[in-house]
Amino acid sequence: MALELVTVEQARAHLRLDADSAGGPDDLWLHDAIPDVSDAVALWLKDEWRLYLIERLPDGEPVLDSSGEPVPAMDSSDLPIVRPAVRRAVLLELASQYRFREGEGDNVVPADAGHGYVLSKGATALLAPLRRSTVR
Repeated sequence: MALELVTVEQARAHLRLDADSAGGPDDLWLHDAIPDVSDAVALWLKDEWRLYLIERLPDGEPVLDSSGEPVPAMDSSDLPIVRPAVRRAVLLELASQYRFREGEGDNVVPADAGHGYVLSKGATALLAPLRRSTVR
């Protein structure tokens, strides 16, 4: 199953798409774009667990799995709870790609800003505190 960090309904609301257009070309685009943008955000963060709120012990320490990775907190449907900043970043990136479907437009981070900026400015700003640095 493809990674989908937001629902079509959340994306439609964020993009302020008319309810009368449900099931039309915008929804077809969203069904393709949501998994693609979700994957791009996950790859940019580098560790899947960073996408989700973390389950914590009573003392505040994170619960770790057998490999030492934090365990995501689960909702009542037994699905991992997406971090609000991640959900917002996905929605911002979807909006940027929806607006500039034929190219990058004016929301791209300039090449001289450094390595690793493959998402829009807004999405990058929300995700930067969550990203694992590759510099050691």
